[in-house]
Amino acid sequence: MSTIRLALFACIVCLLAACAEQPARPVSSAPVTIAVPPAPQPTIAPLPAPAPPPDNWTRLRARFALDDCNLDPQVKTWARRFTRDPARFEAQMQSALPLLTFVQDAAERADVPGEFVLLPMIESGYDPAEPGRHGDPAGMWQIMPQTARAFGLSVTHGYDGRLDPAASTTAVMKMLTEFHDDLHDWRLVDMAFNAGEYKMIGLLDEREPPSTEQPLHLPVGAITRNHLAKLLAMACIIRDPARFNVDLPEADDNRQLTLVQLPQAADLASAAKLARMPLTRLRELNPGYRGSRVPADAPHHLLLPQTNADDLLAAISANGADILASSHDMQEADTPSQPQAEHRKIARHKVRRGESLLTIASRFHLDARSLRAWNGLASDNLRPGMTLRLSAPD
Repeated sequence: MSTIRLALFACIVCLLAACAEQPARPVSSAPVTIAVPPAPQPTIAPLPAPAPPPDNWTRLRARFALDDCNLDPQVKTWARRFTRDPARFEAQMQSALPLLTFVQDAAERADVPGEFVLLPMIESGYDPAEPGRHGDPAGMWQIMPQTARAFGLSVTHGYDGRLDPAASTTAVMKMLTEFHDDLHDWRLVDMAFNAGEYKMIGLLDEREPPSTEQPLHLPVGAITRNHLAKLLAMACIIRDPARFNVDLPEADDNRQLTLVQLPQAADLASAAKLARMPLTRLRELNPGYRGSRVPADAPHHLLLPQTNADDLLAAISANGADILASSHDMQEADTPSQPQAEHRKIARHKVRRGESLLTIASRFHLDARSLRAWNGLASDNLRPGMTLRLSAPD
């Protein structure tokens, strides 16, 4: 009996021990609320500032189509020869820049590669008045008389379209485009410009099979081969001027050229006075007119710097087209009148590198002391880029 009691006692003890080892039931707690962070306010990113328009040289490089700097050793040779005197090369480009920019615009409109904008540097140093004698080529493009006739340029006693920068450039763009339609290679187009299109077509026809892969290896004369090498060399310099220790000049907006269509034939001296520029400068830009007038049977236009073009158009608008007729009419128009006085107010000149107060006064037939007083200058010292007024303030 005692044994049974002991067994029961042991079972009870075990049960109590087992209950003591059970984990306590967790006590429930109140739920915790986590606040949701507020949504960020929407922000509008500022629009990027518009990129500045590309300068003339960047535009020109973008139009290059003949990446042949290393095509032939002659290209490097000519590039080094052209830049042997970097300062002289820079001065040549500075002088050519107004006309070069005008030609660049024409080439872009005609979809002609940028290299051909440099062609007048090879032909004439961008001199629009480069004369032709006894059937020789003439003008900045050095066009032969028979070529001028073929592309619609008039050559008469009073007018030579080869010497007219605007008319000759239009003709050359047409010529280059037609050459490319026939030859399908712009390097061959340059050779054709120098040697003649039919000669280049004949040389290609003689090859078996015809090939245009190596134009410099065609059996052309040294002059024609060098002509292409020179053009490629000039493009190499413009593509990488630092390689040749050259700083390309910046375009001056006041020297930007524009073509003014005249309402009638004009006396050049009258046009120069109305444009407020020296007659010699007007003739330098428009050498196609051989006499003192724009002939009736020639194109009625003038190539002028933008500011002078503005002055000319303002004078014509204020006084009528008849003011262009003669110098005598111009003198009568110089009598004071309200429209003419308003026209004089816009006369201005942007100082270029190398100019002085004295040279500017002499160029515009002004008194240097008056010019200094009109512009409030304490001395004769000028800096490139400053704008001078060329008439007395009201």
